[in-house]
Amino acid sequence: MFKPRLTKPESGNPYYNTVANGGYSTAIVGSPRDPGCNVLANCVGYAAGRFNEIIGQGRFVYFNYPPNAEDFYDTAVSQGLEVGRTPRTGALIVWAKGKTWTSADGAGHVAVVEQINSDGSIITSESGYGSATPFWTAHRENQNGNWGAGTQYRFLGFVYLPDSVPAGLIRKGDSGNAVRWMQEKLCIHGYLRSSEIDGYFGRITLGGLLAFQFEHGLAVDGICGNATKAALIA
Repeated sequence: MFKPRLTKPESGNPYYNTVANGGYSTAIVGSPRDPGCNVLANCVGYAAGRFNEIIGQGRFVYFNYPPNAEDFYDTAVSQGLEVGRTPRTGALIVWAKGKTWTSADGAGHVAVVEQINSDGSIITSESGYGSATPFWTAHRENQNGNWGAGTQYRFLGFVYLPDSVPAGLIRKGDSGNAVRWMQEKLCIHGYLRSSEIDGYFGRITLGGLLAFQFEHGLAVDGICGNATKAALIA
């Protein structure tokens, strides 16, 4: 069940700390740096941490990490995540400032949808590089299609959480979101590297799946069926 984050992450939370500080994140250190969550203050480090925290599997499998906030949207599309124009709880909301993939005209902003109100407005959790406040929540209405951002920002869309458990068998040679889902779970369990999550079920993925099946007492057939899926999400 989704639990909104309406307060600052607790000190030492690994989703909001760099690897060097005992966490999971490869984001830059925030400015000013929060001692207990050292990727804050920064919207990029916060949003990447929160997205993976919601998924809740103990490692980063998404957004580790694009160079600027405005690049989350394109990165999500390239990773096979669903995007859209309608808010959902847990989704990222992304704005560009100028042209994407360049910081020369601004880096944009990214936040996380924590609550959707009955009037269609949303509550977001946020951080911002250079902000004296490392964490805050905001009430946003979709005014002029820009969700409360200033005119210098351009709303790109929402990035939704990964799909639930895919249906059907996943076999060698398959490609797409179902394969990516399986690879993400294998990565979480330590059988694939994050760089090997590419949505294609090839030789490396097969090796990881066979090892997982063997070590978890499953049929070692290299096919991801219901029993293997259940073990992957256990």
